[in-house]
Amino acid sequence: MPSVSILLPFRNAASTLDAAIAGMAHQSFTDWDLLLIDNASSDDSSIAHNWSQRDPRIRVFHEPTIGIAHALNTGLAQTHAPLIARMDADDISHPERLARQVEYMNTHPEVGVLGTCTRFETTVEKSSGMQWFVQWQNAILVPHDHYVKRFVDAPLAHPTAMFRRELVERFGSYDTGPLPEDHELWLRWMHHGVRFAKLPLELVTWHDHADRLSRTHVNYSADAFFTTKAKWMAKWLERELAGRPVIIAGTSGLCQGRAAMLEAQGIRISAFTDVKKREVPGYSFIQHNALPPSGEALIISFISQRGTGDRIATYLALRGLVEGEDFILAA
Repeated sequence: MPSVSILLPFRNAASTLDAAIAGMAHQSFTDWDLLLIDNASSDDSSIAHNWSQRDPRIRVFHEPTIGIAHALNTGLAQTHAPLIARMDADDISHPERLARQVEYMNTHPEVGVLGTCTRFETTVEKSSGMQWFVQWQNAILVPHDHYVKRFVDAPLAHPTAMFRRELVERFGSYDTGPLPEDHELWLRWMHHGVRFAKLPLELVTWHDHADRLSRTHVNYSADAFFTTKAKWMAKWLERELAGRPVIIAGTSGLCQGRAAMLEAQGIRISAFTDVKKREVPGYSFIQHNALPPSGEALIISFISQRGTGDRIATYLALRGLVEGEDFILAA
């Protein structure tokens, strides 16, 4: 049994697959097996088979049901290693990636999922939003920050992840529904107390291009992300509220729509707040400088303008409120 099993699903990735496999095959850490899961490709899949013929640690599997979650679950069913590493067919792992992650996981048994920072490369002309997201994600390193930022977006890049196989057995594998499979898995595992961390090293090159699934597939739309977040946010609120009222920061139509999605999950909204007074029919309005003190309410910010979340977090912290306990950012 190898120490690490690497899951690399691919579909119609002939132009990038060879480099992605080579990045794993040339790792300085050598105690691994690599599972290449062909997800109903219609282009040249001989690349994967050629690698498997040259290296007995590399195996090829087929998953006819289209969808990365289906392919990943097929791969998971074939693994026995205690550590699972992820890789995508259009990214590159640097030679020390597995060695650094295995060393950390062996010395930090309290951590269940470990990512790395990413080096961002793009062929998309208008990619400032993705560039900002990578910078935001790379700044999240310790378990506490992964946890409190989990409702903003996925705090850890999927192709950088290494996790303990026992988590799959305890808390389930990938959800195959119409949702972002990585963020849903992270939210579910964090809900059950799994600790996430990230190495402060750029050990994966994340290639952004116009055909990347996160840009093209409906599973990664804003609505799919927020539907997933609303479900797990509601579960967390049910467990943590202890009778405290919920106050929504943001009164725009978008914020009201997201609040309605949260109410559809059974969470009662008590009031709205904003920097300028704007009444929301049916709800109380609280001036931003009159918010309750720590321990008396839970504030959820749905304001989505880039950089605004950090300013809101700073303002609320200066008022003595604690992120993750008195307020969360969710946009």
